[in-house]
Amino acid sequence: LVLEPNFRGSTGYGDKFIDEVLCEMLSRPGKDILAGVDSLISDGIADPTRLNIGGYSFGGFLTNWLITQTTRFNAAVSGA
Repeated sequence: LVLEPNFRGSTGYGDKFIDEVLCEMLSRPGKDILAGVDSLISDGIADPTRLNIGGYSFGGFLTNWLITQTTRFNAAVSGA
């Protein structure tokens, strides 16, 4: 199972969607990702004991930030 969220700040959804991350470049998208994970867990789709995270470019930067905010992920892979 792979969750690929269109978190706030993603392109293609208009200026308002991008502007929602001003002054919160990591925490806002990070909260969106964790909300998606929480939804998959509560729906019984994802196992909370087997979570991994990964990203490339900004996704890698966001991955590195998220693993400093929570211990819920067993592994993380980030690239530049």
